[in-house]
Formats: sequence, structure tokens, C-alpha cells
Amino acid sequence: MNQRSYLTSLKLGYGLIDALQKQGYNRDLFSKDLIAGITVGILTIPISMALATGIGVSPIYGLYTAIVAGIFTALAGGSRFSIAGPTASFVILLIPVTEAYGLLGLILVSLLAGFLLMLMAFLRFGRWIEYIPEAITLGFTTGIATLIIFLQMKDFFGLQLVETPSDFLQRLWIMFESMESFHWQSTAVGFGTLLFMILWRRLKIPVPGHLPGLVLAAIAVYYWNLQGAQILTVGELFDQLPHYFPSFQGVWIFNSLSEMTSPQIWEMFKVLLPVAFALAVLGAMESVFCAVVLDNAAGTRHSPNSELLGQGIGNVLSPLFGGFASSGAIARSITNLRAGAVSPISGVIHALVVLFAIYFLASLLMHLPIPAMSALLILVAWRMSEFPRAIALIKGRSNDTWVYLTCFVIILIFDVVVAVTIGMVLASILFVKEIADMTKLQDIHQDKRYRSEFMPENWSFYRIQGPLFFAAADRLFSELSETLEGKKGIVIQMDAVTILDTGGLSALRRFMNYAEARGVEVYLSELQFQPLRTLARYGLSNFGAHFQLFASLEEAQKAVAIIDSASAVLQDDRSDVNGGSSTEETAIKNT
Repeated sequence: MNQRSYLTSLKLGYGLIDALQKQGYNRDLFSKDLIAGITVGILTIPISMALATGIGVSPIYGLYTAIVAGIFTALAGGSRFSIAGPTASFVILLIPVTEAYGLLGLILVSLLAGFLLMLMAFLRFGRWIEYIPEAITLGFTTGIATLIIFLQMKDFFGLQLVETPSDFLQRLWIMFESMESFHWQSTAVGFGTLLFMILWRRLKIPVPGHLPGLVLAAIAVYYWNLQGAQILTVGELFDQLPHYFPSFQGVWIFNSLSEMTSPQIWEMFKVLLPVAFALAVLGAMESVFCAVVLDNAAGTRHSPNSELLGQGIGNVLSPLFGGFASSGAIARSITNLRAGAVSPISGVIHALVVLFAIYFLASLLMHLPIPAMSALLILVAWRMSEFPRAIALIKGRSNDTWVYLTCFVIILIFDVVVAVTIGMVLASILFVKEIADMTKLQDIHQDKRYRSEFMPENWSFYRIQGPLFFAAADRLFSELSETLEGKKGIVIQMDAVTILDTGGLSALRRFMNYAEARGVEVYLSELQFQPLRTLARYGLSNFGAHFQLFASLEEAQKAVAIIDSASAVLQDDRSDVNGGSSTEETAIKNT
């Protein structure tokens, strides 16, 4: 494998194979993976439960997602240290699906996203995910984080909502109208948990503060509820957590679909497909970005296509065993690396820790207070958002600022699917504009670097710098057309033109027709390989007799000098002939 082939490679289990081949595996390395897996597994338990409750389903489904996706993505993916599981970026996309179609819709949209991720892997899209502009990723993350934070206000403040519409702005307005149902005990638990986790991190204690914060909140709420505080807990909101392993849900999915008519299934599919596409794109972006961050910290290399394949497999198997959509979780993955992980085995161990919690600690997990879970989700969303980077981007006031603000506002007003589409289109248009603005036209007639004795005044001399493609060529050749008035010819230096596409070729053809109609010679000099190949494929004879190519500017200048000298001699001869005729005519008249 050459030095850069990992960018396009696709190998099942690339991360695991890479780790085992390069360093082997022994008891000491397993001990490091064991410690890292236990550490990140403890962190995963409350986060997975909080994300599941944020979507509107039982916490057990979040734990199942962490188990199934955590195991299979780690073994099949392309990164050594990535931890897969439920992430905050998916919450906003999955809430309307759950509200409209329940658990069946949640499972089906996750399956579709998994298949799309696998398709992206087979099409080798992993490398190109890294080329998505930062403004779009920031718009997604900050927009989604803002939605999550505001939507958690209901449970954080213990509000009693009359209705919960799927539209964000409507739900926000209803929450403001329901502030009279403000529950101060729930608010105290939420603020207390949030403050504890923030202060815990500032103490720089290596153990994550999520679990101790939730444990202390659960103890406080237990005794407070005995006194009649009526603070909502997981056990009151959902059924008891089952004490068994994730089971295959294929039969239940088939039976549920059998109860629906074909038009109903088709209508549901039309709604779920764009959501699945958005999940796949966001999951791919988050997973590849997570792997890049880990590589920079550890000095390793991941295979982006293999990572997409692993994420796709995890997203297919997770809903089949009771979970939902997952992706690479940056915070958990960095914790995994810092805890000493050396291979994807730590990801498998982290999933087994979550499974242990389901089997032995399920009854205790039901006492976790909902306001504390909301506080955890708010903190996770804030850390995911990268608001400081977004503020720095806005202060820059470039085209990226408009792309970011567009994505951010559209996510709030409409949804992530629309934001993905419009954001990519807008970013592409602005990118094309920036590239087109880079193509410049330089008058080299009086430039000392190009000035020579073979540059007469009745000829124009210009140099094009930048790609000649559809967005720049029309403007450029229109400017050149205005310089042909009263000129015998024009020399265009094209040593800095790297690309000539069909749009540029069409513009050049129109320019040649304009020049030929006025009897103006057009000389192109020093073309690079791609533009020269494009002209050759079109056929040089199609440009007419007034068109010539030269290997260098000097050769074009000499050709101009020869033509100019020949024109001067011809002009002198004509003057002599005209002068003789005039003398004879005068003599005849005098006679």
C-alpha cells in the first residue's frame, strides 16, 4: 500500500487490522484497552440514556444503540479509537420521525441511513467528505445544538405543555406560554447538575463528571420526592428497563409493515428517505471529522471509506437489534484515546460495560431524574456546538459567514434536511464565484517583464491568470473583445491557465468569430497540457485561418514582428504605386 492509498482504500476492519499489524497485541496492550473501555463505557451510559429520552423513546434504546453500534463499528470501521453510539447531532432529525411514526419509523430511517453510508463507502466518498466547507459543518452543529438546548427547556424547568408540535418555533412559543407551570424543584435539580458537571471539569479530575453528577442528583431527588417534590424520573416517564440482551427485531419490523397498506408504506418511505439522507451525510461528516481529530492527536492514519463502511454496518445492525442511528462520537472517542486505548478492542469493551449496566444496574438507572438528564444533554450539545469558532467565522465577514448563517437560520426555521440542501448549493455557488474571481486579465504590453522590440502598438498583448471555465471565460473574453478595435491582432499568453473546460472553449470560439469578422489575428502562446488537449480534441482547424498557437511568448512576438514588417513593406509598395499614378494623372491633366 503506497503512502496515500489509505485515502481511497476500502477494507473491512481496517482500524483493527492496522492496529494489530503495526504493534501486535499482548496482555499489556489489552490492559490499556480494558481501562480505556471501562472509562468511556461509564461515560456512555448516562449520555446514551439522555439522548434516547431527548428523541422521545425509552432510555433502553439508547443503551442498545451504544452496545450494538459500539461493537460492530469498532470491529468493522477504519479508525483505531473511534467510539460509535447515539450522538446529539441526530436528536433533532429523529424527534419528528418518532413523533410521526413511532419506534417503527425510528428503526426504518436508521436502516436507510446505514445502507446509504455503506453505499457512500463503496463509491469511495469518504475522502470527499473532508472537502465539505467548515461553514456548513459549523452551521449544522451550532444550529442543532441550539435546537437541542431550547427543546430541553421543557424538562429542565419541569414545564407542563398543552401540546408539543414538531415545528421548533411553534414549540418554543408554547414553552414560553407555559412558563406559568414552572416547577422550581425540577429547575433546581437541573441547574445543580449542570453546575456540578461544569465545575467538575474545571477541577481537571480524570474521571468524567457525568456519572457522579447524575448519581448525586438521583440521591437528592429520591429524598426530595419522599417529601412530595414530584420531580420526574426515568422510571416514572418510561417502563422498567429490561434485564436482557438486545434481541433481533426483524420479525417485529416485518409484522408491523404487514399491517400497513402499500400507499401508507410508500408515503412513509417518501418522508423517511430525505431524513435518512441527512442522517447519512451528517453521520459521515461527524465520523470522518472525529477520525481526523483522533489521527492528529495520536499520529495515526485512518481509512475514511472503511470508516464509512463500519458506520454503515453499525447503523444497519443497531436498529435490527433495538437501537437507532449512530455515528462517531467525538467527546467519547477523545476520552477513549486519552484513557490509553491502543486498538478498537477498547470500543468493544466500552459496549460490554454498557451491557453490564443493563443486566445488573437497570433498576438503579430508573431513578435518574429527568431534569438532570436534560442538564447533561444541554452540556453535551454546548460542547458539540463549537460556538467560539462560529463567532470567529462571523467576525471574518467572508462568503463563509453567509453560508454559516444560512445553514444556522434554516435549521431553526425549517429543518436539517432543507439546510443540508440549501447549504451545499449556496457553498458551491460561492466557491465557483471565488474561483472565477481568481481568474485575472493582465495587459503585458507595457510590462517590463514581457516588453520587447517585437510588440508593436497596433497589436494587443495580454496574459490570462487562472482557470478558464464557464464562470470566468465569458467575462474575460468579453473584456478582450473590447480591446480589438483598431488592432491588427492580439497575443494571449496562457502559461498560467491550468484548466479550459467546455464553457471556456465556447467563449474562446465566440471570441474567435468576433475577431475573424474584423480581420484580427489571434495568437495563443505557451498553453499547458490540459488546455492544449482540449483545443486539440475540438480541432484547431475549426478556429479559422486567423488563429495560431505558439510554444512561447517569444515565438509569438517574432511572428508578430514578421507580419508587421511584411505589412509595412506592403504599405510602402502601395504608397509608391499610388504616388506614381497620381503623377501620371497630373501630367495628363496638364497636357
